[in-house]
Formats: sequence, C-alpha cells, structure tokens
Amino acid sequence: MKDVTKRYVNQIRDTNFKDFTHETIEETKKAFLDTIGCIIAGSRSPIGKSAFQVLGEMGGSEEATVIGEGIKLPAPVAAYINGQFSVGPDLSDNYKPGSIIISHPGEAVFPPVLALAEKTGATLRDVFVAVILGYETAGRYAHAIEPRRPEVYSFTTHYTLAAGIGCGKLLGFDERTLINALGMAGTLSPLPVTMPMWGFKESQRPASWHRDMPGHSGFAAVVACMFAMTDFKATSFLLDEETAYFKIAGSDTYHPGLLFENWGKKWAIDTITYKSIPSCYFNQPCIEAVRLLMEEQGITNDEIRKIELYAPTNLAKNFSYYPPKTPVDTASSVKYLTAMYLLTKNPGPDWYQRYEEYLQNEEYRKIARKIDVFEDAKLQQILEKEEKIFGRARITTARGAYEKTVDVVKGSYENPFDMQELEEKFLKLAGPVIGEKKADAFVKATRDLDFTMNIRDMISILHS
Repeated sequence: MKDVTKRYVNQIRDTNFKDFTHETIEETKKAFLDTIGCIIAGSRSPIGKSAFQVLGEMGGSEEATVIGEGIKLPAPVAAYINGQFSVGPDLSDNYKPGSIIISHPGEAVFPPVLALAEKTGATLRDVFVAVILGYETAGRYAHAIEPRRPEVYSFTTHYTLAAGIGCGKLLGFDERTLINALGMAGTLSPLPVTMPMWGFKESQRPASWHRDMPGHSGFAAVVACMFAMTDFKATSFLLDEETAYFKIAGSDTYHPGLLFENWGKKWAIDTITYKSIPSCYFNQPCIEAVRLLMEEQGITNDEIRKIELYAPTNLAKNFSYYPPKTPVDTASSVKYLTAMYLLTKNPGPDWYQRYEEYLQNEEYRKIARKIDVFEDAKLQQILEKEEKIFGRARITTARGAYEKTVDVVKGSYENPFDMQELEEKFLKLAGPVIGEKKADAFVKATRDLDFTMNIRDMISILHS
C-alpha cells in the first residue's frame, strides 16, 4: 500500500464534527467524564503523586491546568502530569475489538488534547473532534500491528501517534504540518517495555511500577506539534510499511489497510469499555462472577465458607500477587480485589490509598482467608485460540455451592454503563478530591454540554 501516511493524515483532516452521529457524541461525553474522573482521583495515587512531585514545582508559563491540583503549568508538562494521574487508579477505559484489549485510549488522548486546548483557547467542539480522531488512531493502529511480540509490552508508541493526531487536528494543521507532527511524534515516542506480557510480579518488573506511562506519550505529542510549527523536519512516511515503525512499537506485523477500512461507519469511541474495579481488565471477569453470584443467590458475606476463583493459566499465575506490597500492586492482586469488593461493595480510590489499613482490617482478613485462586488450562486455551477472557467463580455456603463463568463484565460494550452510572463513578472519584459541589457542577455541565464553550471555562468548574 502506497502513501499510507499522506492518505491517513488527509482522512483525518477531512473528518469533522458533522461526520459524527448524536450517539457518538454522547459516547464521547462518557469518555470525557470518565477520564477526567480518573485524572482527579489519580492525583492522589502513588503514580500521580510521584509525577507531581517531580514536575509540579518546575513552574513556567501558565498554559494548562494540572487537574486535581488546580495549578497551571506549560502545556507539555500539564499533559505529562495529567497522563500519569489518569493511569494511577487503574480505572481508565479500554478499547477491545473482539475481546482482547489492545489500547487504553482515554489516558493517551485526553491529557495532551486538553492541555493544548487550554493553551490555545479551543472550544469543546474542537476538543471532541480531536478526541474522537485520537481514539480512532489509537484503536486502528493498535489493531493494525496485532499480534505484538509477547516479550514486548506497552501501548506507549501508538499512544503517542494517537495523541499527535488528536493534537494536530485540534490545532487545524494543514497536510504538510500534520504529516510532520506525526513523524515527530513517532520520533519522540517512548519505546515499549521489554518484559513478559504477563510480568506483573515485582521480580519480573524491570522498568517501572506501571508500564503504560501515558505521561511520556502526552508530553511527546504536545512537543511534537510545537516542533511541527517550526522549520524542524521529521519523517513524512511514519505509517508507510517501508519505514517499519511498527517494529519499534513491538510488532513484526503490520496491516495498514486497517487504518482505512470502513472509515466512519463505526468509531472506536462507540465501543469503549469502562471499568468499575480499580484493576487491570483481565481481573474483572472473576470479580464479576463473584458479584453476580452474590446478587443472584442472595449470598451474604457471613454465609461464605469458601470462594474459588479460576482464571486462564497466565492470569492466575500473575494476578495472584498477595498480599500486595505497594499501592500499585493492589491492581494486580485478584484476591485483594475480590475481598475488597465483598467488604465495601464500593470500588474507589481508597482501595489503593488505604490498602495497608484494609489488609489489617479483621473483617477484610476474614473474607480474604476464604479466597483461593486456581489456574484453569481450559480457559487458557480459550484465551490463546479465541482471545476471549473468561473467569469462573465457585462460592460454597451452608446452603450449597454456586458457580458462574463470565466473559462479559459490567461496563463493557456488550453490557455498557449508561450516562447516569458513569456520572456516579465520576462523583465517587472526584468528590473526595475537589468536593461534591464542584464535582456535581461538572457532571451537570457535561450532561448539558455547550459545544461553543471554551475548554478553559469548562476546566475552571473543577477548581473555581
């Protein structure tokens, strides 16, 4: 396929607000509210606190808001910090064509687009167009390079492309400048992490607490667009096969036709999955099976004698990290997460903020002692052959034993959250940080969005 980069850039430039249905705009509202909620909660996460501690005191031009903190910093720095905030709670959205997750576009696209939108005074209409096309780029490029090599894990390379496209669209770049911005984004994008795909345990974690690291990508995308407005030149062929950028992204495979196939018929943002549990998505089927059994059978915590969780072999081996030794490790411990769900029925940021306190809580310990995690070879075969993630739970009580197998979780495209449920999630995440009054005002403003509104005014609701 020839001229892939040029064709893709012009496809982006030719797509505008009028090309999106009412349903797509409503889905974008959901993504907007969900990601802002994750950013605010993540400002209190260990990953978020580290980012703010390092970069928050650097100062500089007051161009964009560090959401959750209320201070303004240069746009690239704000994009970095907000990106790290968004990934901190492990509650960010997922894009999963078919069944396997190949991207978390919210944490990649929103922070840099919002930072440049504040810097330039863009409207919410401009922001939504940029975000939808950023999501589309994240999803399509990730899909085009699947399967990635198993020893390479990360989404950061195509995060940067998605963010670069979104930011370039926001800035109204012409063909030449957008091509240059995309080439620069590829040049500046972080390398993926060379580690096993399922390397969640501390002994297998040579790089960092968290492997997505969208802050790096957001920073790179904003800087790339700023460079593109100078005389600095980057490659004009980043997406072309001969450039082989897909190898840098951790793949030996590239299907560029997927960047164009059925363009505009259905957008990636239409099929986003949202999390209700602060954890890697791969943990959620087991926890969902427990939730459904408890509700359908009317089981109380006191009735539980034993809970057996069965997951694909790779997942059971690597998500059995218990007890979690750091706040970040709580998201990789299915036993901790299941016990927390049963204890609180109220997933939220305190699951990682107060994990040490919970581990010592006698009610929590009483539940956790009853939970065991097992490898299931049949579920592993399904994962490998069909790329479907199943979890199975068996709860034993005096009344009997009850079992359920789940692959579709609440919040997925097949069983979606409605706007009210995402508003409730936002209030749960944002309220403890910025106060219930401001959180509620932001929810109402999002619900009745005025697309002519300046993004600066929208963001100011969170901190005024």
